[in-house]
Amino acid sequence: MNTDRDKVIFKLIQASPMLAAIGEESSFTKAAERLNVDQSAVSHRAKSLEEALGNTLFDRTTRHLRLTEIGEILCHAAIETVANWDTALEKLEQSRSGDLIRLSMPSSLAMKWMIPSLPNAQAMGLNISVEVNEETIDFRKNGPDAAIRFGPGPYPGLHASHLAHCWLQPVASSKYLAERKGDAPILTRPDNTFLADRRGENDETDFSWQHYFADTEQPPSEFEPDLQFDRTDLMLQAAIGGMGIGLGRTLLIEKDVEAGYLNLLGSPVRMRSRYWLVCSPGFAETNRFERLREWLKGEIQSTTKNHG
Repeated sequence: MNTDRDKVIFKLIQASPMLAAIGEESSFTKAAERLNVDQSAVSHRAKSLEEALGNTLFDRTTRHLRLTEIGEILCHAAIETVANWDTALEKLEQSRSGDLIRLSMPSSLAMKWMIPSLPNAQAMGLNISVEVNEETIDFRKNGPDAAIRFGPGPYPGLHASHLAHCWLQPVASSKYLAERKGDAPILTRPDNTFLADRRGENDETDFSWQHYFADTEQPPSEFEPDLQFDRTDLMLQAAIGGMGIGLGRTLLIEKDVEAGYLNLLGSPVRMRSRYWLVCSPGFAETNRFERLREWLKGEIQSTTKNHG
C-alpha cells in the first residue's frame, strides 16, 4: 500500500473544487468569488498544494495567471471530478424526488413497441421516461436508470435480466403481396425486393437475412438485400409502404401485424440474441427496478402471445 501516494490523492480530492475553479476562471480572484472565499485563502491553499506536490502548478504575474503543464493536467482532472460529483448529486436528487424511471432503448424498439405501450405503464402506476440510445450506457454518469438492450449478452459489470427470446420473421404489406401473385413461394420469387437493417446485417446479433435463410429455404442465387436502412423502424415502414419484404423481429412487428399493416411470411427463426433489461447492480436492488421488470415481462408476454 502506497501511503504517500494516497495522501497526495487525498489532498488533490480536497482541493478539486479550487483547482476546477482556477482552471476554468484562470484567475485566483475569480475562483475565490466563485467559491465564496477570500482570494488570500485560494492563494495560500494553492501554494500549500504546490509545496506538497513539489511542483509549480501556476505561473503568477501581476496581470495574468498561467497554468503550467502539470497545473493543466491536475486542473483538468479536477474539473472532471467536480462534474462527476455534480452528476452523482443530480442522480441522488432524482432518486429521492419521486418514482420516475429513465429507461433507455434503441430507437426502433421505442417507436415500434415502447411508446404505444406507455399508456399501459401509466395505468399500472409506472412513470417511465423513454430515452433513445443505440450504444452502450455508462450508468455511473448522468444517464438513465436502466436500459433495454438487444444482443447475445451478458453485460460484464452490470445487472442483466433476461426479458425475452427473439425470432426473425419476414413481413410484407398486402399491397406488395397482391402485386406478386402465383404459385411460387413468395420468398423464393426472383422479382422480390428484400429490405434490411444495415446494422443487423453487419453486427453479431443474427439480425440478418443471411441468418434467416441459413435456417430456412435457400435464398435466391447470389443473394444480397436490395435496400438497406440505418434503423429497423425505417426499414419496416418501407415494408408497410409496399417497397419490399422486410426482415422483422420480436416486439418490432406484432402491433403492425395486428393492425393489418404487415403480413407474416415464411417460418420464424429463433435468434441467439435476446432482449435484456440492463442496469447498475445498485438500481437492481430497488423496488422501482422490480416493478419495471415485472411490467416489462408482462407487456412482452401480452405482445407476443399470438405471435409464436
